[in-house]
Amino acid sequence: MKRKKKWIWISLLVLVLLLFGLQRYYVYVTQDQRNEEAMAIEAAQQQDITFTQDIRKYVWGGKEGADNIYWTFLGKNKDKQDVLVWVKFDNTNKPVTGSNVVHSELVQNGMSETQIRNRFSSEVPGGEIKRIMPGVVNGIYVWQVYYNDDTHNYYRFYRFSNGEQVDLVYTLPNS
Repeated sequence: MKRKKKWIWISLLVLVLLLFGLQRYYVYVTQDQRNEEAMAIEAAQQQDITFTQDIRKYVWGGKEGADNIYWTFLGKNKDKQDVLVWVKFDNTNKPVTGSNVVHSELVQNGMSETQIRNRFSSEVPGGEIKRIMPGVVNGIYVWQVYYNDDTHNYYRFYRFSNGEQVDLVYTLPNS
């Protein structure tokens, strides 16, 4: 009987150590991403914008092979109005320097995610939306729609300001 208790305690100790090790590994693996998020929020705070929700990293290939990297989120400006925020990063995963680091637009002056979802559904009736997120394509602030139509996966872009489709539809090859 004592032997069983001993093995139960040893098993529990090993399980606790294993769970602790997995948690520490997760923290280690995600620390760079958490640091980037914090830098994006800090850059926005310097422009009197506070973070509220939905921070996401957006990466899209640009001209001459350079990536356009942005962190996007919903926030509030100094007048407590809802804004959509784009914080530009360079290829070293740091906010770019200069005056165009943070771009924000009032949510009420642009298209909402729901409006883009409705517009997409009317334009691509059989399309299954996998993700919608704010981004930047060719210097245009957009909503990026990633979707599937039973044959391929696609990216489609709509201007944030008025919901017009940007003349870019990317087809991803079947795998």
